[in-house]
Amino acid sequence: MYYIHSVPVNQPAPCPACGVSLMEITQTGRAGCPECYRHFSQRLNQHIRRIHGPAAHTGRIPKSAGGQIIQKRRVSELRKALHAAVERQEYEKCAELRDEIKALEEKSEEGAL
Repeated sequence: MYYIHSVPVNQPAPCPACGVSLMEITQTGRAGCPECYRHFSQRLNQHIRRIHGPAAHTGRIPKSAGGQIIQKRRVSELRKALHAAVERQEYEKCAELRDEIKALEEKSEEGAL
């Protein structure tokens, strides 16, 4: 490993605000200050995702908002499937997905009125 001004080549420079290095953060699991998260964002995000898993909430849904949240998730899933179907050029599947999305969105608008 080569050192330039006592910083390993494969390591980013220490945090400009508090001087904590990425190695210290990964060893202790603690950042020195809020600026550390911005300064080391690319590297820290990888570690955080590995430790905590996906950023999407997968827990319980409140009963009062449950129907709306479930419907929004379903529309989001259908849009992803639609995008994938377009890429695969499955146009009949695209039409089915489009119609299902449209029906769910209309149902959502009726419920909001």
